[in-house]
Amino acid sequence: MYTVGQSKQVDEQIAALPAEALAPFLEATVFLQVAPWNGNPFVRERPDAPMRTHTFGEGGAGMITYLIVEYRRLVEIIQVVWHG
Repeated sequence: MYTVGQSKQVDEQIAALPAEALAPFLEATVFLQVAPWNGNPFVRERPDAPMRTHTFGEGGAGMITYLIVEYRRLVEIIQVVWHG
């Protein structure tokens, strides 16, 4: 199990999510705790890199960009974007 961390800036991005995005976002954070390496690589040419993305919401309207710090079992959310 990984711990999920985030900055104050990310807290503000999460607070700005619309109501319909909240439940899918929370489901995505569970995914990050359990299987963060299953996210998509941030840079396709570096599939083993610890910077990853994971989409959430209907049709993948939201995206979380995060960094895996393996030795600390930590997932640091870098950015949360909602395109819906």
